[in-house]
Amino acid sequence: MNIGIEFLLNNMIPLVFGLMLLFVFSKSHQREKQTKEAKKLIEKALRTGMNEPLSLHPIIDPALCGGCGACTLVCPEGDILKLVNHRAQLVSPTKCVGHGECEKACPMDAIKLVFGTKTRGMDIPRLTTHYETNISGLYIAGELGGMGLIRNAIKQGILAATHALSDTSKNKTDYDLIVIGAGPAGLSASLTAIANKKSYLCIEQNSFGGTVYNFPRQKIVMSHPFELPMMGKIKFKNNKVSKEELLEYWRAVKDKTGFKVQEQTQFIGLEKKDNFFEVKTSKGTYTSKKVVLSMGVRGSPRKLGVPGEDSAKVTYNLLDPEQYQNKKIIVVGGGNAGVEAAQMLCQEKYGSTVHLFVRGPAFDRCNEDNINRIQALEKKGLVQIWFNTSIQEITATKAKVKKNEDSLELANDFIFVFAGAELPNKFLMSLGVEIDKKFEKGLAA
Repeated sequence: MNIGIEFLLNNMIPLVFGLMLLFVFSKSHQREKQTKEAKKLIEKALRTGMNEPLSLHPIIDPALCGGCGACTLVCPEGDILKLVNHRAQLVSPTKCVGHGECEKACPMDAIKLVFGTKTRGMDIPRLTTHYETNISGLYIAGELGGMGLIRNAIKQGILAATHALSDTSKNKTDYDLIVIGAGPAGLSASLTAIANKKSYLCIEQNSFGGTVYNFPRQKIVMSHPFELPMMGKIKFKNNKVSKEELLEYWRAVKDKTGFKVQEQTQFIGLEKKDNFFEVKTSKGTYTSKKVVLSMGVRGSPRKLGVPGEDSAKVTYNLLDPEQYQNKKIIVVGGGNAGVEAAQMLCQEKYGSTVHLFVRGPAFDRCNEDNINRIQALEKKGLVQIWFNTSIQEITATKAKVKKNEDSLELANDFIFVFAGAELPNKFLMSLGVEIDKKFEKGLAA
């Protein structure tokens, strides 16, 4: 018996040891391969100018990171974080949209979400953790505060309104809460007021849906569930939710909850009184104990600053591609918005001639899927992509263009400009809101 056990031990120990070595070698090889793949993504981001995050994004403390890789598996956008030499690293910065799943998944608290980078500051209104500005009772939620992701904007609207409505006992006013903007943050803030049986007024300068309403037809706007007050967690059968599907659902929410919005009403300004606000709009002046600003930034598109830009043929968004058939079209902008607009306008059934102008030598902060699609369309001859190209002047029938070192004229019917948007910081500062330039600072830093 003892001889048998001794025999097994003498043969099993080397076998187990060998299997352990094989496992360690396999893991080491796997991690080495992951590091090489990650470094290729980092090099590609640097080469294409896509190495600067656009908004809220994670930074990783290498001293705390344990290299478990949990953060690399949970991001809904794909290859955003990768392990490099056993430490998590942001490898595709411009693809990050601030979901924050990586921060939640990290067991070592090594990740935090920030605005700006060490070298590029981002002008953001100064907000508390409840999204309250330096003016007591005035809150900012959604895109205006630097958060463009719909799901995050919805959360901010709920948090801001919940905090605002926790104390509405002072003074007699027209409303407990006035919400400026009926996009995702404005909708969730208003529903929070309804759920808490508080009086509210929601105004929107355009149409219900705000920023989402102004997206092009059939644009995919969401890919993950979200929660709304009074409605709970919302899941769609198709993970890819189009603009039309989301707006249809929001209209159903509107009917079910009794939510009301005053459309086509412009927000002019507000004035803080003793313990309430006087809010001026194009349809009258109202008083309210608290105010949530959630009107987004699409009302302030970044312009080209060239002669003729005020022409009626120049526009800054695309709602219905079908109305631009058999036209000569220029799309300005190498980011996602410009590339997506060019994709929609150059469809063969519309018969238009479409030029996509990109200011630099490569696409600017555009995701890989969009780049692949627009390049495939160019190969089919449906669109012409001109890099290192800018518009110098716009006339009734042409556009004067600089392409590399050459100046030329291009016959043209319509110009779509997607050069980003300016946060209305001057307007906010005129209200008394303090603006900070954040360099790798968190939400309430």
